[in-house]
Amino acid sequence: MTFSANPTTPGLSRDARTPDEPTASGGPVAPARTSDGVAGAASDAGLALLPRRALRIRRTIVRLAATPSGCHLGGSLSMVEILVALLGRVMRVDPRAPKSPERDHLILSKGHAAAGLYAALAEFGFVDVETLVREYNADGSIFTGHVNAAVPGVEFATGSLGHGLGLGVGLTLGHVLRGEPNRTFVVCGDGEMGEGSNWEALQVASHRKLTGLTLIIDRNGGQNDGPTESILSQEALVQRLDAFGFQSLEVDGHDLPALVAALEAPVVGGRPRAIVARTRKGAGVPMLKGKGPHYAVFSPEHLRRALASLGEDGQ
Repeated sequence: MTFSANPTTPGLSRDARTPDEPTASGGPVAPARTSDGVAGAASDAGLALLPRRALRIRRTIVRLAATPSGCHLGGSLSMVEILVALLGRVMRVDPRAPKSPERDHLILSKGHAAAGLYAALAEFGFVDVETLVREYNADGSIFTGHVNAAVPGVEFATGSLGHGLGLGVGLTLGHVLRGEPNRTFVVCGDGEMGEGSNWEALQVASHRKLTGLTLIIDRNGGQNDGPTESILSQEALVQRLDAFGFQSLEVDGHDLPALVAALEAPVVGGRPRAIVARTRKGAGVPMLKGKGPHYAVFSPEHLRRALASLGEDGQ
């Protein structure tokens, strides 16, 4: 599997074939169906189509909230644009070859937001959206309530907070030692930055000058036990990350052009990159008014209203 190096034709797979072209073995490509019935091919010509993808991902997330066990709704919705920018524009990945040795890596350290990652993977063709909705968190399903490495596109099973960044540092260092260009993107929650293991990993990344590592912090202001600032303040994150040797900046985490610009900006001085993305729990679903619950189980009426607010009648 080869990836195009042409930065003017961004998209999911960086592979120029269409879904109907043959694989290397001569058989047809059979991509998974996405939330609107369209294959997750490398067809995004730029930023213009990404908001539509974000909308469809949110529709899938609220459908997962209406499954028997519900889902971690607020934090799944808050990171949608982050995932769209990564999977739809920035990363070198291919849903037809999710374990390609040439791929970039995405690690969701806040593994409780599995519904958000699974919905994004469905949108970009890694998994079938109807299978996801039907099997989410069901007994024996690979679509567990915390991310599962058995799902195509998932690198590590996570959920115990504070581990994803260390995994990302190890992956990136391995590629550096082998002279490989693969990059690693780690998405953490802001409450998760209270874990000391993250700050240890930051020191190693800076010391090793791991420029292929990008940390994105979903700064949605909430965690399981309440507002982040009332539990352990995470103010001045950019300044603290800078002090640890990262190239850091803060952006609106729901502004796709700003996110893409931050992710695609060159790094200088051998520093890893850190982006503090200001987000809102429950963002993008009008009926939640930007105040999505940490966890939710939607009734059929909740689902109908949520889908209607997203431009879908729920039928």
